[in-house]
Amino acid sequence: MLEDRRSRSSRKAPDLVTDELIVILHEAGMLEFNEIFQRAVVVMKEKHMSLGGEEILRLRIYEKLQNLVSSGGLVKKGREYTAQSKLMTLKSEPLPDTRL
Repeated sequence: MLEDRRSRSSRKAPDLVTDELIVILHEAGMLEFNEIFQRAVVVMKEKHMSLGGEEILRLRIYEKLQNLVSSGGLVKKGREYTAQSKLMTLKSEPLPDTRL
C-alpha cells in the first residue's frame, strides 16, 4: 500500500551551501562573487559537498546569494556582496536528533 504524502515528515534538511556562504561572508564582511566562489569551493571540497561540478556549483552559489540578498542578509553593489547584521539569523538551525 502506498503511503500518503501528507503523512510524511515535512522537515527540510539544513541548507549546507547557504550556511557555508553565510559563514564566509560574515567573516569577510564584503567580497566579490569570484572570491566568494573560490572560498566556497575550497570549503565544500574539504567537506566533500561539491557535487555536480564547478559550473553547477557556481549556479547554485549565485542562486543562494540572490536569496540572501532578497532576505535582507546581504547588499549587492555590482559584483560585491556586503554582509548585513541580519545575515547570521538566516543560518539554518540543525535538525534535532530524533533517534532512540
